[in-house]
Amino acid sequence: MIIHFHFHFKITGVTRSVESIVPCLNKFEETKVFGYGISSYRISFIKVLKAVFSEDKTVIHIHRNNEMLLALILRFFGGKFKLLSTRHSDSEPSRFTYYLMSKADSRISLSKQMGQNLKIETTTIGHGVDTSYFQPPKHLSTPKDKIISVFGRIRKSKGQRDVIEAAAPLLRKNPKWKVQFIGTVDSEQYAREIKTIAKNNAVENQLQFISQTNQMKSYYQNSSGVIIASYTEGFSLVCLEAMSCGCNTIATEQVGIHSEVIEHNKNGFLYPKGSISSLREIIKKVFENPSILEPKQIRQGILIDWSTEVSAQKLFEQYKKLRTV
Repeated sequence: MIIHFHFHFKITGVTRSVESIVPCLNKFEETKVFGYGISSYRISFIKVLKAVFSEDKTVIHIHRNNEMLLALILRFFGGKFKLLSTRHSDSEPSRFTYYLMSKADSRISLSKQMGQNLKIETTTIGHGVDTSYFQPPKHLSTPKDKIISVFGRIRKSKGQRDVIEAAAPLLRKNPKWKVQFIGTVDSEQYAREIKTIAKNNAVENQLQFISQTNQMKSYYQNSSGVIIASYTEGFSLVCLEAMSCGCNTIATEQVGIHSEVIEHNKNGFLYPKGSISSLREIIKKVFENPSILEPKQIRQGILIDWSTEVSAQKLFEQYKKLRTV
């Protein structure tokens, strides 16, 4: 049995990744989720104990420090299982986090860049996206709304201010276009700064804030472009989801997996993080021609390399290797 621990109430990229990968893993072997924050494929603590104290080679896959602590407690009391951890942040781990990571039998980093920056051995296996769910609109000939969407929590590291600074002069000249920020507001002050820039440019009516939603697919499908302006990303699931839906995807280069997935001007657009002028030039291209890239061309690489099926296959191979050690 494979058991993913998930101890987090808020919906995050980690949550969505676990939710999407578990059904695929179940095609190979029984896979469950223990904890909270995910309602499907649940397993009780009693059944977890039965699994880890049996002779079977159970695999526990953890994603956070609190999950690792419980796994180590189970092991301390004699639990028989293989322990795998995934690092989800591109920030420098604390000494305590490095210590916990060292206790895993195997470790996964989500991108090549993350793996190179970590001071501990990892295997690179990225998340996948459910390409059967995240699809372009059925009627590709139907014009999309004149909307640029920005997904992610409203905070400085996500770069939303860069987006409004780059887009404001263009919005003023193109009153039918609008920008929408979709995500929980972590910093009210940062949100006010964005609104002030829009107001100073007389485009406040073309700016919209939308709370965190579980209807992301419809927003992707209705958007003429998606911008990921992040300064840091552990992975960037939004990038895969948007591209799987055939969206014109604009992302910061050398952040998360952006530069691994996007080939500039071919299946998306890359720009240096913080470069307002570079971002403005790309937004202008999308404003002038929303069909600048074909959805099939954008989606093709995701189907080949970044689906949940591909990710699940790689993970399962890693689980099998663990059991031979």
